[in-house]
Amino acid sequence: MIVFDQAIGNDQTMGQKPKHNRFEDIARHAGVGTATVDRVLNERGGVSVKTMKKVLYSARTLGTRRVLPEIDQRTLRIEAVLARKHSAYYDRLAKAFQMAASFANVPVTVYRTHIDDDAPDKLAAHVRDVASYRDGIIIYGNNHPNVAAQISALAHQVPVLTISTDILHSNRHSHVGINDIGAGQSAAKLCEAICRGGGQVLVIAPEKHAQSLQDRFGGFTEFFNVMGKRDQLVIIKREPILDHTLSKIRNIVRQNPNIRALYSTTNDDMLEMLFKSLQSDTQNFDFVKIVHDLDKETITHLRSGLIDIVIDSNPARQVLRAIEIISAHHGMATESISELVDFQIFTSDNIPESYF
Repeated sequence: MIVFDQAIGNDQTMGQKPKHNRFEDIARHAGVGTATVDRVLNERGGVSVKTMKKVLYSARTLGTRRVLPEIDQRTLRIEAVLARKHSAYYDRLAKAFQMAASFANVPVTVYRTHIDDDAPDKLAAHVRDVASYRDGIIIYGNNHPNVAAQISALAHQVPVLTISTDILHSNRHSHVGINDIGAGQSAAKLCEAICRGGGQVLVIAPEKHAQSLQDRFGGFTEFFNVMGKRDQLVIIKREPILDHTLSKIRNIVRQNPNIRALYSTTNDDMLEMLFKSLQSDTQNFDFVKIVHDLDKETITHLRSGLIDIVIDSNPARQVLRAIEIISAHHGMATESISELVDFQIFTSDNIPESYF
């Protein structure tokens, strides 16, 4: 007969040494499931520091004969799920995750998974499949209801964060990014000042899927609405075929000599094609150009004067902030961590020497 003393955590077996060191016994003593005990003792991740302490205390109390992990040496296992996009920002964010272990303040391993941005069901399924053995999940993806539903289903199992662009109605743990509405408003203030003596702003509207771009566009247009200057905006909607959008922009610029500024919420292949075409037609396109996010091409264009202002989102800082929030969730960092990252405004005079 085995007598289990809940209060002091001892096992007493009629004249024998304590033998209660199986996963089931440890789980019962710690008040957790056997799967949690397995994750702790085999260092699989996905368990808070508080729960780890309970499990390890129970294991020691019950006389477990094995080398137990040290909490201070635990490595966070974080899944970064990236909806693959053809953009400079995507490349910088992916590189930041690749280098995360070198600049994070806690031991961390980041597992990166790239999924095409037009496959939200595949993204949602992957998040579900990895949730049980990760300490946190960071998602860069489009605002899609299926992905939101999967995040919501995992809300109590593992911290799921969105980064750079949010996924609405997902019950995610946190969203880490810049103030995109504020970034759009900052661009609007610059454009309004440029056109204060007259003229119009050509605005390239974003696709509907990325919430961050919608927020930038909303902040930009709302500023002009509040100022009573909505008629100063000439808004172009992107079309599925890039050449059609490019032709539309060229025609508007050539037919409208009042264009004083161009604003785009993103920096992508279409915009780069446009700027390359401008190099041979600088007379018609002699106006201020404001875009988002640095890359090798935009830095070259800043230096040459083809682009005037870049509003940068600092993806490396966003990755670090997301890791800090997950660390805090597991008791490995302070809780007072802001989700917002400051955006930066660059001109030809303050181009950074290095960035990623």
